[in-house]
Formats: sequence, structure tokens, C-alpha cells
Amino acid sequence: MTMIGAADAWDTVRYSTAGMPSDNRLRVAVIPHARALRWNRAVIDSLGETPGLDFDIQSSINPQSAIRNPQCCDAVVDLAGAVSSVEPRFGVWRYGFGDGALFAEGAPGTNARLYRVTPDPDRAVVLHEGWYRARTAEGWGTKSVGDRVAPWAARVLRQIQLGDRRVVDRIPQSTAGCRDPLPPEPPTPLGTARIDAVDTVRSWLARQRWTIGVIPVDIEEVMQRGTLPEPTWLDGQPSDRFYADPFPLAVCGDRTRVLVEEYIYPSRVKRLVEIEVGRSGELVCRRDAGALPQSASYPFLLRRDGRLFCVPETSGARCVSSFVSDDGGRSWMPHRDLLTGFPFVDATLVEHDETWWMFCTKQGDEDQTELYAFFATDWCGRWQPHPLNPVKSDTRSSRPAGACFTIGGQLYRPAQNCARRYGAALTINRIVELTPRAFREEPVLSLRPSQSSPWPHGIHTINSIGGVTVVDGLRVERRWR
Repeated sequence: MTMIGAADAWDTVRYSTAGMPSDNRLRVAVIPHARALRWNRAVIDSLGETPGLDFDIQSSINPQSAIRNPQCCDAVVDLAGAVSSVEPRFGVWRYGFGDGALFAEGAPGTNARLYRVTPDPDRAVVLHEGWYRARTAEGWGTKSVGDRVAPWAARVLRQIQLGDRRVVDRIPQSTAGCRDPLPPEPPTPLGTARIDAVDTVRSWLARQRWTIGVIPVDIEEVMQRGTLPEPTWLDGQPSDRFYADPFPLAVCGDRTRVLVEEYIYPSRVKRLVEIEVGRSGELVCRRDAGALPQSASYPFLLRRDGRLFCVPETSGARCVSSFVSDDGGRSWMPHRDLLTGFPFVDATLVEHDETWWMFCTKQGDEDQTELYAFFATDWCGRWQPHPLNPVKSDTRSSRPAGACFTIGGQLYRPAQNCARRYGAALTINRIVELTPRAFREEPVLSLRPSQSSPWPHGIHTINSIGGVTVVDGLRVERRWR
């Protein structure tokens, strides 16, 4: 087990310095924006918390004259958009913001980038980027985009310290749609209160019901088709509950055994149960999952050395624990705690290049947006946080949505697309680079529910076993008709 002490808890320390050379210091100048004091402070504070940085705050009316010797400065973080001629070793960096709807099929949000300027004002090198959902009638959004992106400058500097200098030399991209120098203003307390009241009323009027669907093809065929065949949906689900987060245990003839989250509406109790689904979707039976914890969800399954392990989500316990079954999932026993001291959401494990990886999000405001990674030589630990955590900030493709899989030597990671609402669709990411010092993935496929489906409002889990793929589907229902 890996335990995090109070002095270095992963949810309070903004950056890890694992593997960072102690003598690789960088010199940075920051040019503040005259009308964005809170924004300036957030960026500067993040730089100050990063080991190995020396930085100066330049507030001269003429920034070029303030930086007297560019060779003595490795990078300039230009929050004012004022520097045009200085070219330090790693360039002049600026933030850019724009209407996220242009990059998310109309879903409201903010597209954000940190980029290195080039002589062409319409093109820049993207150093880091993300997408943040706006709060709407369909769900919450990021409270303060500025606070979330302020650490990016320090993050890229850590990449450079860790030896990845390619980040500043990538091919320039168009800056169209992402040129505003300041992040959107967070809502006022009064505005937040009004939205909270609307959320409360909406929860009285409607509820989300999830169910399970079975598709008689494996995930490789889904990838080849580029679309999701209409599932055979569960028939016989009791009206007082929903089933979600399906992880298949086994295919037994014309039945599929699936471990799922069960949520009971009247009692507001959730737990993990096993259901058997017949070929035509009939609910054959339901069984309690024994020793698996209460108030758990997302029962990730791992098969190792002939044994079956379950790593359920228990973010409220601030712990990732494993359970073992020696009879194919019919009974479970506690195995061990893998990680503690962090509110892990939807922990998903995979072995890649002789290293074990755990992907998750963090319980809280950004549990649909910010992806965290941990690595170890053995899946039982000792786990270490990735030095670039959070490795990704994108509501469209961050939160895990099922087990990773490999096709043709390529590793893919399913994620939720929550741009419009929680669990609205799936994004399949291809992992391009995954090492203890780097992470990069790219979306290759979007899977959405058919609007003619009886479950048209969302899909947020996908897993495959024995030529069968299981998913879940969402229908938003009125409480009163």
C-alpha cells in the first residue's frame, strides 16, 4: 500500500517533483496584466510553488526595456500581451481563451491554451490546452477557468526541467477562436446562488435513470465500424432503481454476467451487485456482491494469474482498495489497499511497457475534467504520482469510462465526454506517449447514443469480453407527469 502523509497529501500539494533534476534551474520573467490582479496572482503563486525556478515580476510600461538582457531569461510569461521583440531561449508565452462551443459541437464552455508566440500573429506553438464546461441547465460547470489554467506555465516549465524540450518546438497552429488574453470572469455569489436554486428545482422535476445494454460484438469491431450498434437494453429493471457502470464478469452461453452499480431512488443507497442479462435483454437474476464495499461504484475488474480482482470506486473513503475472487466473481474477499490519501474517482489500471498505470479523476468540482495518472512497477504498488498531474484538463475526454484496451499494438483509453452533461457520450483516446515523465493522448472516436434510442441522453461506460460489449444508457425522466 502507498500511503500519503498529511504533509504531502496529493490533493493539497499542487505539483509533484518526482524525477526532477535539482540543479536544472530556469529563469522566468512574468509580465502582469494591469487589470487582472487576481489572475496575475494565481499564475505567480503557481510559479512560486514550483522548485527549480527563479522568476522576476516585471511591471514596466515598456516590458522590452524591463528585460535588459534576454539571454539571462529562459522564458517570459506575458500575461499583458505586451512583449513583441524579446525572444528568450524558450520563447514568450501567452494564454489564450475562446468560445468552447466552436470545439465541442455547440456545447457551451471555454477553450483554453497556453502557447509560445511566433512571428506570425495568427499562429503559435500550443504548449498546453484544455476545455472547460460552462454551467447550464443540464449540469454544473467550472467555477473559475482562470484558477484551473493558472498552473499551466509552471507545468510546462516542469516538462522542460524533466528533459522534454520538444514541447516548445512543435509545429505552430492557428490561434483562431482562442485569442482572448483573459479568462472568463467567475460568477458572482448572487449568480451562483441563482444557478444553485435552478439546479435544486430541476432535481425535483427530473431524475436520471441508467440501464445496461449488451452488444454482440467485441470492442475491436466497434472501433472498426466507427459507430456503436444499438444495444439490446435490459428488460425487467425495477422502476425504483438504476443500473450503471457495467464491467462484464463472463459470457455463459446466451447469458452475460455483469458487475454493476445499483442505485435505489427511495433510500438513495448505492451498492455493487451482479446481474445476468439474457440474449434478448431479459434480467435473468440479480445477486448481491458480497464483501464488496457499500456506497461503491465503477467496479473495475483486473484478471491476473488466474485470479479476478475488483477495484471499485470509493472516493469518499479517500482510498483505492482491491478485492479478490477465486470463483469467477461469485464471492469476494478484501485483498489490499493500493493507495490512500486522495479522493480517487473511477480508478482504471493498465500495464504498458512493463509499467503499471492508474488513471483517475479527483472528487470535487473538476472530477469530469482533470485526469490524474499514477505509476508503479507492480499493480499492488508502490504507486507514484505523475510529475505533470493533472496530466490532462478536458471535460470532453478525461474521466475514465472503462478498461483500456490494445488493438494492433496501440493502447486506447475510453473516457467520458461530459461537454454537454455528465455521461453524455464516450471518447476513445489513443495514447501516444506514456512514460513517468510524459503523457499525451489524442481522441480517435466519439460514440454517442442514438436520439431514436429509448435511452437517448447518455452513455458513460464501455467494456468488452468474449465477443460481447456492454455499455450503459441514460434517460432523463420527469418525476411527475
